[in-house]
Amino acid sequence: MYPTNISNFPSLTPFRLARKQSPAKNLDLISRSFDENLLTRLKPLIFTAKKPKITLSFLSLAVDILSSTHREAETLFSELKSSFNLEDPLNLYLDDSIKLLDICNSISSEIEHFQKNRLLINFVLNLLDFSDQDRQIPGPEKLRRAKNSLSDWMNYTAGFKKPNLQNAEILIGNLAVRLEDPPRGMISNVKKLIHRIIYAVAAVTVLITRVVVSALTGSPMDTRVRVPSEFIWAETFNGLESTLFNHTRNLCTDENRRFIDDLDDVDSRVRSVYDVIDNLAGMDHFVVGSSGVHEGGKERLLKAVKELKMEMTAFSDGLDRLFNGVNVLFDSVLCARESLLEKFRVGMKA
Repeated sequence: MYPTNISNFPSLTPFRLARKQSPAKNLDLISRSFDENLLTRLKPLIFTAKKPKITLSFLSLAVDILSSTHREAETLFSELKSSFNLEDPLNLYLDDSIKLLDICNSISSEIEHFQKNRLLINFVLNLLDFSDQDRQIPGPEKLRRAKNSLSDWMNYTAGFKKPNLQNAEILIGNLAVRLEDPPRGMISNVKKLIHRIIYAVAAVTVLITRVVVSALTGSPMDTRVRVPSEFIWAETFNGLESTLFNHTRNLCTDENRRFIDDLDDVDSRVRSVYDVIDNLAGMDHFVVGSSGVHEGGKERLLKAVKELKMEMTAFSDGLDRLFNGVNVLFDSVLCARESLLEKFRVGMKA
């Protein structure tokens, strides 16, 4: 597992202040602190440009936010569990977390496929290496092999359905069902507070995992989540959800666009190199001339390869960061589960 940088989002710290309040005010204070922290986390995801872009950086930030939200929820559950018997509502979280762990495994598996297939581009860059001093254009055999590898890459990224993520889509749909009956009304007891926190965590989980799966599969978001206005983060959440939903729908109208902008940039450079090779292979005067190699064809290939290398480096770095982030999310949720289960076991023995 690679190291990753975790953003310093606000953490839940209302318990010291809550001790000075009445029980009902304690619950309101804890709930409001969690909601305000969630609102703060969501705001960086809001698109400021008229045309939104789903980038690997955006997806990594979203996954980072989801990890922080689960860690804060687990801290809250642990604090409350020390004084109350909450096995029933927390079973909902434990059940949902199992689904999220499976979703993380599916997403990680698909990212690994991308990481393996980028070897195709690395192979192409090696075949079309211009680093030698005479900078001679590669021979016909190397051009043919490079063209075949570029074709394999384009076929992989063409947006075909990915079996690993079909299972993730089903699990996300199951999580979304829980959101159809949001908790409402006054927070009169700890159980209601826990249900409210579980609802918030589930809503963010569904939104973020769905956009990640949508981006990796090239399919529109088909799971909608609308949060009632009594949650202070509802307007920000619903606005983000609508933007992402509409954006992924609009992308479906363009067969040549990828859902991840970084991938779209790589594919554009891949097509450029592919087209230059096509020209070199199909037009003799591009390859053989009085000087042995036509300068125009060589310079075009050199430029296209250089641009592909640059875009692929940025894409690889972003892909690795997303992979790290999903691993951190998996570990965060797993640690939260183990912590809660351990507290249950201790409680049963007491």
